[in-house]
Amino acid sequence: MHSLVIFLLLCLSYNALSAPTSKKKGRSFRIERFRRSDYVAHGPTALQKAYRKYGMLIDFDTPYQSYQTSSMWETETDESGEVSATLVQGGSEYVSPVVIGGQTFNMDFDTGSSTMWVMNAFTDLPTLDGDSRTVYDPTQSKTFKSLPFPSNYFEDAYGDGSYNFGYVGIDTVSIGGVSVTDQYFGLPTEVSSEFEEDTGSDGLVGLAFDSINSIVPGPQKTFFDNVESQLEQPVLTTLLREDGVSEYEFGKIDHSKYTGTLATVSVDSSRGYWEFDVGNFKAGDVELSNGATSKAIADTGTTLLLASSDIVSAYYQQVRGSSLSQSANGYVFPCTADLPDLHVTLGDNSPVTVPGAMLNFSTTSLTPTAGEPVCVGGLQEGPDGLQVFGDLFLRTLFVVFDKRGPSLGFASPK
Repeated sequence: MHSLVIFLLLCLSYNALSAPTSKKKGRSFRIERFRRSDYVAHGPTALQKAYRKYGMLIDFDTPYQSYQTSSMWETETDESGEVSATLVQGGSEYVSPVVIGGQTFNMDFDTGSSTMWVMNAFTDLPTLDGDSRTVYDPTQSKTFKSLPFPSNYFEDAYGDGSYNFGYVGIDTVSIGGVSVTDQYFGLPTEVSSEFEEDTGSDGLVGLAFDSINSIVPGPQKTFFDNVESQLEQPVLTTLLREDGVSEYEFGKIDHSKYTGTLATVSVDSSRGYWEFDVGNFKAGDVELSNGATSKAIADTGTTLLLASSDIVSAYYQQVRGSSLSQSANGYVFPCTADLPDLHVTLGDNSPVTVPGAMLNFSTTSLTPTAGEPVCVGGLQEGPDGLQVFGDLFLRTLFVVFDKRGPSLGFASPK
């Protein structure tokens, strides 16, 4: 109640504003991210996060393949725009510095969602050992503007019962030295335990299409929408690496970062995602599909590669000793098994190869009867009609998210 009173008092200063950016046009800026030294991949956790995000429910009282889907209700830098980043524990979140109202936070850059939100002074969070979060305090910002509650609020509700809910604020947001002066974002007051325990992340920057933005009334524009007018080109590129430095770059396509030519595929944004056509799948030389076209979502906020159940089942038929494990929430196999390369055709005829070694995602504590260690696959099942190509797939490529069209560009990274 105390936080609500504070927020309602702040509402007295509310002014409805658009979201202008700084005046300089023709810019680009780059955000780097790095793997944390104590990171340990955990396949079941990464898979659970993906299921939660896309409203998937697993009923362990029925066969594993039975899914249900649920509808979803600064540090200022120099002109180069370079900032550091860290991979947090759990295997599904990379974080980068974002400045809101002069306060710096580690936040996820997520092309699979469209809302910006940050943990804050109103959020009911427990005291957790090792909690490294920084929370946003609107009273410490000279540029914060509140929106009246309950006529304005945001809510994300997921299929497994997890959620976040709260107020809406407006403030200056700066990423890589480029600012949006009036960015709308969520200030959750209530979060479920899944978000409470994710102590390595302070919030999220949604970079999908604004039709799925969860601010009410809305939808409101994303940071990408608002910064577009001052960019050299309306693009976001990703160069994601398993080890070493990864990066996002807004505003230009750096041709020195890839080899060959960019293969371009059209994006269907009707569901709010960077969704594109996928053709044939192969495991080594073995055909896994009949060549019929399906769709997939390019999602930097998901770690794993989720494909249709028939594709995934056919792939693991090629892996000695593999099986579905309810305890691991997915396919596992002996860690000594050789995994074939996964070949995927993007668009009409653009082949991409995910090395088999990359699909050996993590070990698990399960002990099979043979006594061998068990590993969790990076390729797992999604529900019918939804395939999600996360970081495991995207880091095999240099990727261009282009708002013109819209379209996606893919090339081999240098």
